[in-house]
Amino acid sequence: MKVAFVGLGSMGGPQARLIARGAFELSVFDASPSSMETFRGVARLAHSAADAAEGAAIACVCVRDDRQVEAVVSGAGGLAEGLMPGSLLLVHSTVRIETLKSLANRLAPRGVAVVDAPVTRTRPTDDEPFVLTMLGGDPADTSRVRELVQAFSTQIEEVGPLGAAMALKISNNLVSWVHIVVAGLALELATQHGVSPESLGRVMRANGNLTPPVGGLLDGFHRNPPGTNAEYEAFLASQAGIGEKDLALAIECGAAAGLDTALFEQARKLIRSTMVRNTA
Repeated sequence: MKVAFVGLGSMGGPQARLIARGAFELSVFDASPSSMETFRGVARLAHSAADAAEGAAIACVCVRDDRQVEAVVSGAGGLAEGLMPGSLLLVHSTVRIETLKSLANRLAPRGVAVVDAPVTRTRPTDDEPFVLTMLGGDPADTSRVRELVQAFSTQIEEVGPLGAAMALKISNNLVSWVHIVVAGLALELATQHGVSPESLGRVMRANGNLTPPVGGLLDGFHRNPPGTNAEYEAFLASQAGIGEKDLALAIECGAAAGLDTALFEQARKLIRSTMVRNTA
């Protein structure tokens, strides 16, 4: 089976490498030449997303946000130019449900189906299946992608029609980001009252509050005091941007469901100050 993969970042790159180990003929594309170069000898290096999609039965997208998904699918040289009738677009990015539905409506006349397949990391390794993949779409389409998705997944959760998997991912991310904000506030509260971060961590670990993302963040804060590690600070700023994007998606979905989104909005307001600490 021919597969195209666009977006070779911290999640997409390892996914694509695991696909390349399987019985698939893989073509890859990324806007970063250095990311592309790491796939030399591993997969065919395409000149564009459209080139990667030529002859592909399935095209995978794993980029940062809605704007990038739109660009790599529908922009100049995008996947839509290369996908043939009967092919399938698999969206791993966390984006608006309306973006998925819009893509599906535009691609349907071309005979191209869309499945939402957001992922969340379940293992710290990149050398073996390391994500849980959520699938949303027509059952006939989700069944077609299972063999491919199994190449990088520790678990597959098929949840319903197009958009259902994205709603699940947005819900899951809401919990993660709110927990990170609350943990950051708890750390500040504890230290202001003379409690060491280590004591807070031990108590949170003992009663189950110390999830891996929160534990990793608190450990990173401990190892990298503000102003001592520019690379780590840049990583936190980038992650804060993802948090703001994910929480904006939760606000939109929550409002559409008639929920009180005040907590979501406050978490979005605080996520950057939680992660990007004062270096003055």
